[in-house]
Amino acid sequence: MPISSPASPLIFPVPQRVTPAEGHTSAAALAQAREHVDADAVGRPQGYRLTVTPDAVELVGHDDAGLFHGRQSFLQLQRHDAAHPGSVPCLTVEDWPDILTRGFMFDISRDRVPTLDTIKLVIDKLALLKFNQFQLYTEHTIAYVGHEPVWKDASPLSFDEYREIEAYCRERHIDLVPCQNVFGHMHRWLMTPGYEHLAEAPDGWDTPWGWRDERPSSLYPADPKSFELSADLIDQLAAHSGSKLFNIGCDETDDLGQGKSEARVATDGRAAVYLEYLQRLCERVAGHGKTPLFWGDIVLNHPELIPQLPDDAVLLNWGYEAGHPFMEQSKQFHDAGVRYYVCPATSSWCTLTGRGENTTTNCREAAEAAVRFGAEGFLVTDWGDNGHWQPLSVSWAGLVYGAGVGWAVEQNTSTDHLPHHIARLALDERSDTLGQILWDLSNLYLQTDVRIANTTWWFHALQWTDQPWDVEPRSGIDADGVKRTVTELDRLDAALSAYEPTNEHTALVKREIDWVIQLVRWVCDRSPYLGGKESSPSLPICQHP
Repeated sequence: MPISSPASPLIFPVPQRVTPAEGHTSAAALAQAREHVDADAVGRPQGYRLTVTPDAVELVGHDDAGLFHGRQSFLQLQRHDAAHPGSVPCLTVEDWPDILTRGFMFDISRDRVPTLDTIKLVIDKLALLKFNQFQLYTEHTIAYVGHEPVWKDASPLSFDEYREIEAYCRERHIDLVPCQNVFGHMHRWLMTPGYEHLAEAPDGWDTPWGWRDERPSSLYPADPKSFELSADLIDQLAAHSGSKLFNIGCDETDDLGQGKSEARVATDGRAAVYLEYLQRLCERVAGHGKTPLFWGDIVLNHPELIPQLPDDAVLLNWGYEAGHPFMEQSKQFHDAGVRYYVCPATSSWCTLTGRGENTTTNCREAAEAAVRFGAEGFLVTDWGDNGHWQPLSVSWAGLVYGAGVGWAVEQNTSTDHLPHHIARLALDERSDTLGQILWDLSNLYLQTDVRIANTTWWFHALQWTDQPWDVEPRSGIDADGVKRTVTELDRLDAALSAYEPTNEHTALVKREIDWVIQLVRWVCDRSPYLGGKESSPSLPICQHP
């Protein structure tokens, strides 16, 4: 259990066991720190023992990964004990992860493609937070040979860049898992001349959310050319990946049976048609010596598929709202012998601000289920739906908290020190000010009683301008709630104005947060609850370097 001592907040994720001692070590001891691997002395994979005395520092890892994680803890102690610069407090840390695979999935397909520098910054933070898996979610943003019309205007990653990212990850004990959707979410492909004939529903389809999508989404699985495309994407990306895993996506194929497969779905069932294509994709991945991963929403909608899933595949069970039944579903997978991950979220997309209380509850519930029922992995997701409007800084609250509960859930459930950890580890700041602003901003949505799945009411108002304010999902908003929101925005704006960045990264974060605050205020001012006044001529714009 965690201890209440000044040493505990200096290491995050909070370790499994910390035993404080008197005094601080000397600069000479720090310079001569000893480390080695001893699987007998440290019994759990990826575990480590860090011992700091006044005269010596010793780090013992179960394996090389354990040594690396121990170095991250030691690095945190060295960087952030401001009261004793050049030394660290004496203590013994005995630490290991509850869940052996702890990953982050970063959407780089829904309009915003990060630079290599940004991707490497994220990887550095993942290493410090003790993540060991990274996925770059792609639909059309890799420069596949022979498919230039699809990706030519999408700022794609080249395969040389992909290998550079993989090498950067490997140096930090992070597995870069290829992540390419090859069944559903194929809009960009199927709207490109030369690929339209592969669509299941080329003329649009009715979504489960009550509206019609005029864009094609899924491949028509009975067309041999569809599988040729899926296989080509798998083959090209697998050839440039050293990972033993491959995420083939296959989620939200909800148009299946609404187009060319209608007759077969009517005869054999939608589940059978889906499973047949999934099995072929898994076999293709296995042919490269890799284990296929796939999103589990279709299987959960058709539980009769569970006994028929490929034995070597790993199901990714995603759910992004607080209260998602991870515990119930994890028991179902455990009892059926299905390999699976739990996949919560940063709750940043379609919000502008984040949803702090939601992401922390969602991540905690997922981690608790994973530990209880033996999930193979814990994957925090960060999506880019509807244009990826949210800046990266808005995702740090969920990502940092997820790192904690993914490593040691009982020790890291509290959010009391979360602003401090965001500031130290995500922003490299000694002051908690910017971390506190990000955390408070992420909970701005609590100023009204309106809760909309995967979004906030102000983002909803920006995206769906033709919907009236007095009907669901915005009908619960009232003048008092909007006024409370504006009051909190004003407080955050004042705190941000007083904050002085200490590095180039935090200067960018300050500009990002300022843009978010101004844009949310812009929506509030134009709501009917504040008279719909015209306080600014146009939408606020955030200019990045």
